[in-house]
Amino acid sequence: MRKAIWTLGILALLGLWLAPPLGAQWGTIQSGVDLLKKGKETPPPQQQSPRANEGKIALSDKTGASSAPVTYRCTVRRFSYTIPAGWRLERGNPAGSKDEREGILFMKPGTTCGFNIHWHQYVPSFPRQANVDASYKSAMEEKGIGKYLVVKRRDQGGGGKQGIIGWETVETAEKGSGGFQRIQWNCWDPENYMYIFQAYSEPKDFNANRAELQRIIDSIKFDR
Repeated sequence: MRKAIWTLGILALLGLWLAPPLGAQWGTIQSGVDLLKKGKETPPPQQQSPRANEGKIALSDKTGASSAPVTYRCTVRRFSYTIPAGWRLERGNPAGSKDEREGILFMKPGTTCGFNIHWHQYVPSFPRQANVDASYKSAMEEKGIGKYLVVKRRDQGGGGKQGIIGWETVETAEKGSGGFQRIQWNCWDPENYMYIFQAYSEPKDFNANRAELQRIIDSIKFDR
């Protein structure tokens, strides 16, 4: 009986850990999907993002795309990132918003490439180090069954109590998420904010754009 109660408690805790960020991930990628589906059948209602009908502009239209790389600073959460030339802001404030639900979305016209950012704050007692350790271990196991090409720890500022701690994954074409391949960095700051940075595309565009997608992820720098 004790073992059953303990198991249920762990499952409940895992649900608390994972539910908000994963929901944010799907909502933002779905917004990108909607941009790609102009003229196609609308996804089932349960898969639609609250923003499913916004930004329906053909991705071949390069209006608003940058002519040179642009470095943005998220003043709300104190980090910077660089978007390559030829990309366009599709949603959100690149300097960040106090509304965690908003997120930030960039896309590359003419391709299925996108980059999105979400963050979510957890209570001060939430064990961020334990979450990172367990998630990294799980990802390494998933690499063994073909879900990931790359799995690695990725910290900044020395990690530890005052730094950024996290892990990075690169998905395979066969077992990517929702028909996409993602390069994803999940990380935590000392204030128990969890960040999800995703650079992604459909598998048909991934190899040709992988280096550029990786450069976006590598450009992210926290002011710590």
